[in-house]
Amino acid sequence: MLSRAPYDNVYLQWLIESGETAPNSAIFVVRNGTGEISGIAYEGPQIVLAANDDAAIAAFAGALGKNGAPRMIVSPRRTVEYFWKLAERNFPAPSAIRTSQPVYALVRADLVAHPAPGVGRATRAEADETVREAARMASRELGGDSERIDPVFRARVEARIEAGRAWRYRLADGKLAFQCDVGPFSAQTAQLQGVWTPLALRSSGHATRGLATICDRLFDEYPSLCLFVNDFNQAAIALYERVGFKRAGEFASILF
Repeated sequence: MLSRAPYDNVYLQWLIESGETAPNSAIFVVRNGTGEISGIAYEGPQIVLAANDDAAIAAFAGALGKNGAPRMIVSPRRTVEYFWKLAERNFPAPSAIRTSQPVYALVRADLVAHPAPGVGRATRAEADETVREAARMASRELGGDSERIDPVFRARVEARIEAGRAWRYRLADGKLAFQCDVGPFSAQTAQLQGVWTPLALRSSGHATRGLATICDRLFDEYPSLCLFVNDFNQAAIALYERVGFKRAGEFASILF
């Protein structure tokens, strides 16, 4: 079921196939009258939903949100809107609602090349800088103090470095000019996360060169790439489209 919409469902598919669910989390399944799976939901640090029909969303609305608020609810926009309409009373007031987060996808044939020789996987020696810049990115996206780095956040970034899923672009003088991570992945696609250019190095084309070259390298491992972005982040959208990403859906998020 999830593989029929790989860009929408890559996170759920990765959770199920990898078993990397958080402690005290759960995966729920809804079946329709003929016994076919019509919905899948993950409830853990975040709630993520995949549903073929309103009945599946309604079932999740009745079951989720009774164990405290997650960090966020994120799923395809129409699913989030209907779930929130039914389940809002089960949750505290959100800190923000991101009503439109376009989903973009890229295949090798659409990639617009911008070679960058300083691209590679982040190393252990680069961990402190990688974590620091990742925290700055997260604080701009979700709020919070980027200088007070949570140990769990640091561990998550360092785990991606250890797994070879953290990438960076350095200039000839060694300055970090761009970084991003491979997040959840499946046999069909990999979702990019943590896309970030240090503020002092913006508007110089570094993100375009870095992202394009990283994508080119990643196509040796994955058949396609995807990501999602806030609709108000026009600079990021322009970057993705310059590299060749094409619109493939729309998410929405509710943040707590």
